Amino acid sequence: MRATYFDLDGTLLRMTTSIEAAMAEAFERVAGESPDSWLAAYNEGFLDRFRNCEPAPYRGGVEHLRAETDYDHGVEETAGALLDAELRATERTEDARAALNAAADRGRVGVLTNGVPEWQRAKLAACGLLGDVDAFVTAYEAGHHKPHRAPFDLAERRLPADEHALVGDSDADVDGAANAGWLAARYDGESLADAVDRV
Repeated sequence: MRATYFDLDGTLLRMTTSIEAAMAEAFERVAGESPDSWLAAYNEGFLDRFRNCEPAPYRGGVEHLRAETDYDHGVEETAGALLDAELRATERTEDARAALNAAADRGRVGVLTNGVPEWQRAKLAACGLLGDVDAFVTAYEAGHHKPHRAPFDLAERRLPADEHALVGDSDADVDGAANAGWLAARYDGESLADAVDRV
């Protein structure tokens, strides 16, 4: 039996606008403006925590923003607005469900994402796909981002199988999977179902 995992952002899901535009929308909603200095400070705080798989990097980003600029709105309010904006700007890839069904015909299906667990799960649920997967695995749980071996080892434990495959849109996906001894296919933005057929 095969277990086929999918990357999330840029593979099963896509954004209808840039992440920067979504962030700006969130700040406009909370504070009525979105100066570049706020976006830069937030990103700096977020990325420092995200790279190290620290908990709640979105909240950490807002805390850093408040410490480094004149931003004085609440951490929870701002983090919630950022999540809402990202949810509104996220949709399923056109043939996501067909690709999941094709993978399910061969065995079990999972998601393996580098993103923050609670936000990624919320996005998958909002797009109506959470019930289509047998496992939801985040690199955060493993303490390392793809292409590190740890997320792949965790994914294998979650869905034991004779062979594992990953469909993703980045070098971290494809190279990480290959280094873990998995089959891998790169999604090029055309047909996700075709990518499933290549593994």
